Formats: sequence, C-alpha cells, structure tokens
Amino acid sequence: MERILGLDVGDKRVGVALSDLSGRYTSSLPTLLRAGGKAEDEILRLIELHGVKIVVVGLPLGAGGEKNEQCLKIENFCRRLLKRALVAVVYVDEHLTSEEAKERLQAMGRRDFSKGDVDAMSASLILQSYLNQNKTGA
Repeated sequence: MERILGLDVGDKRVGVALSDLSGRYTSSLPTLLRAGGKAEDEILRLIELHGVKIVVVGLPLGAGGEKNEQCLKIENFCRRLLKRALVAVVYVDEHLTSEEAKERLQAMGRRDFSKGDVDAMSASLILQSYLNQNKTGA
C-alpha cells in the first residue's frame, strides 16, 4: 500500500496528515501557511518524498451536502496542485471536523492549542475517515 496525504485547506493555513503504509493510521504533520505559495510547494515536496498517489481533501459542504464559496476555493487550490503533481484528489465532506478536532485535542489534555493545531488534527480526521471507509481488508 502507498501513503495517502490528507489536507484541511483553509484561507490562511493547510492542515496536513499522512497515512502509514498499511493505510490504517494517520499522523498529523506541521500546518502549512498558504502565503506566497509556500503550502503548495511543501505539499508537492511531501507527495514526492512519500510517493503519495492519493490526496484526500476535506470540503466543508453545507448541512444538505451543497457546495459553498469555500468549497470552490478549495477546489481551485487542488486544481493548481493537480497541474504540478500526478496524484488523484479525493474530496470528502469535512462538515464539523474542526469542532471534533477541538474536542479531540481537549481529550488529549491540550488546553492551549492553536488554530494550526486544530487544522492539523482536522486533516488527520479527514484522512482517517477516508481510510476507514476504504479499508482493503488487510
């Protein structure tokens, strides 16, 4: 199995997570700042470094599953990545992921977490959701 990258794309930051080779577990990576294309460059570096073929990206769909302006911004970000990397992008609904991320961080005893910490945990939750839904039976 290959590693899969998970992204929680925001206007200022991108939360990033990476699967293990078994496709069972995720690890949060440092949150990336979007200014000046730095996040895109670092994501491309991670794709190459880890041999990533699938990038799972959260879309903040509305309660009825409809796309909004933020979804369109995220899709544009991903289109730029696709022009520079040979990967498949899979979108998953990330509705309420940030709230779950905050709860998880608090459950871990973290009380003074940053927005970047929430973004990183959100990316991990987005990726874990995808992995859980796409188990290979291993």
